[in-house]
Amino acid sequence: MDLILLITGIVQIAISLLIGVFLVFTAFRIFRKLISGIDETEELKQNNISVALLNGSIILALIIVVRKSIESAITVFANTLRNPDSVFSSYLESALIMLGHILIGGIIAFTSIYAALQIFIWLTKDLDELKEIKANNTAVGILLGIIIVSIALLLQPGVDTILNALIPFPQVSMIDIG
Repeated sequence: MDLILLITGIVQIAISLLIGVFLVFTAFRIFRKLISGIDETEELKQNNISVALLNGSIILALIIVVRKSIESAITVFANTLRNPDSVFSSYLESALIMLGHILIGGIIAFTSIYAALQIFIWLTKDLDELKEIKANNTAVGILLGIIIVSIALLLQPGVDTILNALIPFPQVSMIDIG
């Protein structure tokens, strides 16, 4: 049995669960304040499918982007575990890097998705998307949902590259490789 792999898996599950719940809750609360004119909680209580589609797509988009930041963070943790010279300060540094990666991923995802949504709403002046969503126009909800998830899929590789650039991989020379 590979103990390091087992510990890494357990940490990954714990981080994914905690970050997932925190991210979903926080995103729901923030978007509720930012999207004016719609009280998501009341609309969901009234079975507004369009609001459910909008909120669901925002949450899915955030998870798509942040998932990679969790993977990057786990890479840092696994590297620290595999290093025989690791001391307490190494684990602390690893934890801070993990937290930083996840926060950076979440902030980039949230900001980009919100900006893309606002730009799309601004570009389509002939349609008041938020008014239509509040009126339970499912077609508009589906369209905005697809746009939001599409933006996340386009953002995800860039965010992954940024986060991988921040991982402190050990230096490897051509002599080490050859």
